[in-house]
Amino acid sequence: MHERGRSHKGEERGGNVRSDGYPVVLHIAGMPVTVVGGGRVAARKVEKLLAADARVTVISPQLHPKLAVWAEQGQIIWRPKRFAPEDILDARLVIAATDDPDVNRAVYEARQPHQWVNVVDRPDWCDFTVPATLRRGRLAISVSTGGASPELAKRITDELAERYDNVYADYVEFLARCRQEILHRVPERSRRQPLFAALLDPVFLQLTREGRWEERDRRFQALLNQSIYL
Repeated sequence: MHERGRSHKGEERGGNVRSDGYPVVLHIAGMPVTVVGGGRVAARKVEKLLAADARVTVISPQLHPKLAVWAEQGQIIWRPKRFAPEDILDARLVIAATDDPDVNRAVYEARQPHQWVNVVDRPDWCDFTVPATLRRGRLAISVSTGGASPELAKRITDELAERYDNVYADYVEFLARCRQEILHRVPERSRRQPLFAALLDPVFLQLTREGRWEERDRRFQALLNQSIYL
């Protein structure tokens, strides 16, 4: 984790100069995450955290209807109170999503060295930002402007959604199965790469789109056998 409070250029975190950031995918299943705020924005954040199987606590006097349902179902822990610094001591990730700048700043100032903090609409107070993301099964395409224009990131993501439709979820699952079989049956790395490349032939996507899965699988097996028995 980075040195608390500084970017790689030596600027204080919260100054005007920011690094471009380092894109990562965080695996947060079971991780304690605290969201300060109970409105619409907080609900949107919590929905994505729950999809990633995080252990979410919400600090807010009131809750958006979605959050109230999740609290009643036991999917989140709700602490019906105003924020205090001790509320985030046990969290690994902290998200400040209130409409009160003073509360958001208090969350930022209460952060601990082991925590990553995100403050909505204040990229200069963030250890991480959350990109707009298009998901098609295992396929995730993320677009970030570093907080400069979330609206532009969303527009680009919407445009990508037209290009990468729901068929890609099945196509990527097919590629994943093929990859595992290649890794299992083709020990030589030099012979694997041409097979991985061949799977990107548009015919495999087209057969997936048309629901011709058996023909698609036969084509793959023919490719694989040809490579093995050459």
